[in-house]
Amino acid sequence: MRIDIIGPAGSGKSTLAKALSLKLGIPHIQIDRFWFEAGGRQGPHDTPNLEEVRAHIRQSVKKAVEGESWVSDGTYSRVQDLIASRADVVLFLDVPLWTRLLNHTRRAFFESKRHAHLSLWEELKFYKEVVRRTYRGRPKLLKIVEDYKDKVVTLRSLKEIDAYLRKVEVGTKSPAHYTPGS
Repeated sequence: MRIDIIGPAGSGKSTLAKALSLKLGIPHIQIDRFWFEAGGRQGPHDTPNLEEVRAHIRQSVKKAVEGESWVSDGTYSRVQDLIASRADVVLFLDVPLWTRLLNHTRRAFFESKRHAHLSLWEELKFYKEVVRRTYRGRPKLLKIVEDYKDKVVTLRSLKEIDAYLRKVEVGTKSPAHYTPGS
């Protein structure tokens, strides 16, 4: 099973991916990790070797999605085609901004949930990015949703995300047929 999880910043992509990885016993491909491994910083604006970082992410993603089973989290438009085209299902976490800001607060103040590469101060500065990416990134997300509409499942709340996680079972060929509320 190959699962691609996309959504705006703070929507719970990594949390869901970790849970699915553990439940299904499949590898977790964390795109943010590739960004930080290559020397990426808070965002493209403060990453001096941006093209090298992007090349590293592309190569790492190409290799990672060769596997037969995985769950990927992170929305990087430059590599999304590599991931979504191989995925059995694309989960679009379309969670409201206020919920995502609350999620980010939990992540920022609970060190066990914080990105290992970011300090508390960097996590706090990321609030601005959560809001900015909501408006700048949405058209890209909607394009992915349109391009892969036959395999997209949209989850609009934490309740729907939890229900999805409960319904997915080990040995499931494809969780693409799940419908929120069913």
